[in-house]
Amino acid sequence: MYYNALTQKHYEGKNIEILKATGLTGGFMTFNQAVKLGYKIPKGTKAIAKLNKPHWRLVETANGKLEEKLSASKFSVFHSSQLIEEGA
Repeated sequence: MYYNALTQKHYEGKNIEILKATGLTGGFMTFNQAVKLGYKIPKGTKAIAKLNKPHWRLVETANGKLEEKLSASKFSVFHSSQLIEEGA
């Protein structure tokens, strides 16, 4: 229902809730993925959502020990309906 148009992997977790709120289903992709797939993004088009990519990072605690903490990077995605195929 909600998947990455380049990798064909389905989104998981909180990202599904974010995408559900857009009212759109189907393929979503980042700007670079859209270019790689041969799409143009019309000037002024805004990303439809900002998703989270979770990852672990090492942080130093007050006593000098290293500890793993879950963090997230945000990335913007466009829906395939916002894009124009190159040459169209």
